[in-house]
Amino acid sequence: MTADNRTEDQKVAAVRASMTMAGYTMTTRDEEDVRRILRGEITGDEAVLEVLERHGLGDSERAKFLRKRIAENKKEKPNRQE
Repeated sequence: MTADNRTEDQKVAAVRASMTMAGYTMTTRDEEDVRRILRGEITGDEAVLEVLERHGLGDSERAKFLRKRIAENKKEKPNRQE
């Protein structure tokens, strides 16, 4: 796999372009979430779970599935920074 030498801003712009092509307008909050993922502060699963919780879907089957998968991944990678 080749290294991705783009800056964070360039990566965010690429995500924004992809979302626009898919018919979605990226919000400021979406951009904040993307940046947190790129910085390694949260995983994609954690970001999706946060969105579900913000929209009142924290008790959904998908949220339960994500919590389980997040917990399993943390067991496999215990040195991940919190």
